[in-house]
Amino acid sequence: MRILRAAIPICLCMWLFAVPASAADLEFVGKIEAGDSTSLLLAHYVEAFTPESLTLTVDEQPNDAGRFRDLYMDLTGVRIDGVRVDKLTFRMHDVQFNPPSGWAEGNVKCESALQIYAHCLLKEDDVNRKLASETFGKDDHWQNISMRISPAGLAAKGTYVAKVLFVALNILIEVQSDLKIVENRELWLDNYKVRVNAMDVPDYITKKAIGQIQPLLNLGNFPLPLKLHKVEFQEGQAAFSTRIPPLPIEGGTTYRYRAE
Repeated sequence: MRILRAAIPICLCMWLFAVPASAADLEFVGKIEAGDSTSLLLAHYVEAFTPESLTLTVDEQPNDAGRFRDLYMDLTGVRIDGVRVDKLTFRMHDVQFNPPSGWAEGNVKCESALQIYAHCLLKEDDVNRKLASETFGKDDHWQNISMRISPAGLAAKGTYVAKVLFVALNILIEVQSDLKIVENRELWLDNYKVRVNAMDVPDYITKKAIGQIQPLLNLGNFPLPLKLHKVEFQEGQAAFSTRIPPLPIEGGTTYRYRAE
């Protein structure tokens, strides 16, 4: 009996050391030293989108064909379509990538997923930085655009420079609007009301002005098959998500990255 009691802790220690190293969480700061297929995938998305931080969790390593049974990713401060997105979180079941043999060379492609749950958080300060840094349009164009997000919706204003009968006009335009999701990927102004300063401006000019800033965000430029369904306005930010929100994977292996 004493021999049996003495053997139990020895067997326990042997079992602990037998757990593969891939079961441990991995953390990277500034640079990723890839040691397995999933860390190669992490390095690809870090290089492609330069996030401020990224958490990637998988229930197991992919097979030789590039299939993950369950994958969760949470990105902070990622740029999509030139706009900083504060949070982009998604969980995908039965995900098929191209074979991992090409991932080290940067050849990474998500081909399909059985189910995807996603959540995206966009802050008005980030939208305004994008609006302030660009001119929308060529001949007729926007200047000094700013946007306010509140539970009531979007309120935007800016100066639209338009040529009417060979005369250049600086038109102050204010817009009150909802948002709609188009083709599950693009965010567009919807049911908007336009107010123009005292000038008598033809309708076609205001329609052209609005058209030049559509869509506000295009998630089609993110190389994963994300599909969004609903919009929620909050104070200073807007949230977009699927009907069911993404939840982290319990267990599995987690890879964490943060920029220096």
